[in-house]
Amino acid sequence: MPPPHSKGRRGPRAGGYHVRTGCITCKIRHVKCDEEKPTCLKCRSTGRVCDGYLTEEPASQPTSSTNEKRIIPLRTLPVARSPSLTIAGTDRERRCFEFFRCGTWQELSVVMTLTHSYRLVLQATHSSDAVRSAAIALGSMGQRLHINNVLNLENQQANACHDFAHVQYHKALTQLREQLNNDPDQSVDLAIILSFVFTIFEFLRGNDAGSMLHLRSGLKILRRENKSSPEPDLLRQEIMRVFSVMDLQATIWLGLESFQSPVIMPLDTPPAGVEKNDGFSSLEEAATSLNVQIIRIYHFRRLVSADGGLPSLDQLPPTTIAQRENLIANLQRWPFAVEALLTRLGAELSADMLHRVTVMRMNHITILIMILACLQRDEELIYHERESDFAWIISAAKSLVLPMNDTVRMWIERIVAANNIGINPIPVFSFNAGIIQPLFATAIKCRNLEICREATTLLFTSPWREGAWDSVTMARIANRKIRENEERGFYSTGISLATLTSECSLGSEIWLRGGISPWD
Repeated sequence: MPPPHSKGRRGPRAGGYHVRTGCITCKIRHVKCDEEKPTCLKCRSTGRVCDGYLTEEPASQPTSSTNEKRIIPLRTLPVARSPSLTIAGTDRERRCFEFFRCGTWQELSVVMTLTHSYRLVLQATHSSDAVRSAAIALGSMGQRLHINNVLNLENQQANACHDFAHVQYHKALTQLREQLNNDPDQSVDLAIILSFVFTIFEFLRGNDAGSMLHLRSGLKILRRENKSSPEPDLLRQEIMRVFSVMDLQATIWLGLESFQSPVIMPLDTPPAGVEKNDGFSSLEEAATSLNVQIIRIYHFRRLVSADGGLPSLDQLPPTTIAQRENLIANLQRWPFAVEALLTRLGAELSADMLHRVTVMRMNHITILIMILACLQRDEELIYHERESDFAWIISAAKSLVLPMNDTVRMWIERIVAANNIGINPIPVFSFNAGIIQPLFATAIKCRNLEICREATTLLFTSPWREGAWDSVTMARIANRKIRENEERGFYSTGISLATLTSECSLGSEIWLRGGISPWD
């Protein structure tokens, strides 16, 4: 007769342990994980790749203060349950799918505020071979970035994830072509979903041309569907919103000819805080105000180019010109409000706070140049006149990113997170402004070739990532643009970078001691 179990205690079930915690690999294998970090002993002892841990956030969280943004570790955001938790396939395919479900797709859903698309795409992975292969590819690419999020800093494990993702991606393309050939009338939803997933995949692996190809294809399908169905369903609405964000960023930063998606943000509400004569109450308020103004300027550019290309000022109605002048006036008031805040803080200012202000200032200069040049017949003249501003961006970037190492990369991520969304690490799908955007703008807009090359050198030789922006990918795009500009005689003979940098650095030092501001 077997010994009775103690009251209230159960032994392991017949099928083994029911794994609720532990690493992703052990959960897939349904074995007990020892939960050693960063990689578990169970995986290492059996020669397997440990795919790390995804934990859930407690049900209740303390309320953040009104003037301080709480930094939330992204990996602790709650993971929603999918319609089904597993797929048929090899052990590696199932691990990558699990990472897609609980990692990559979850992060995208949080950042892009996806609700309906999140569940519908997961459902499609169980009914379509093409969507399932695409999800596995995206999960493997997510694993690659989880191991090492800087694309040109490789290791064997990251390379293996990248290669497997590439195989699954081409498998999905083949399966999509077969399904479209066999049933073209019933494959519209499938094409929309896959154009969305393919756009994200190509974007994450640094292929801007491939990402834009899928983005344009998806927008073309959505526009055609909108004509036949004026009220799109919830899936199409959410994908259109995400495509609109990506289309906006691609057109402004990658130099595409015109916007393809509709305007989705009104321009009539003034940004909060900029009218205050006594400045901002916190750095968080200053950062929020600047980010709102950046978004409004992006959408203004889309508004005025809705009919294709950017017109000149004399071709626009007075109301549009007034909108532009109002955007410029608000932006020009922003640094005075920040200076008032810094004066009030005085001895409370820390080095991190000053670095945050420096990053904000880099983006303020960049967006101000963008709106000043917008709609001007000779926008290149504006870029020439702002040569010293571009040199200041170079000087500021050097002070922040050199010498680059893992500690500095983590510090940059923390600073950019504090200035933007308050989530650390920054999700790879976020387009928030940090240091890469101002350097990229300097590389493609400045008319001093020496400054342009210095910007790309900083992006290339000190690689790092800020959400969606990979410094090496942006440097490659910038170098293509520089070669095009050289061929058309864009560059002028200007003051040497050494002279400009010396003047900018002196101004910065005086400002940091509480003296003259270099912002004017």
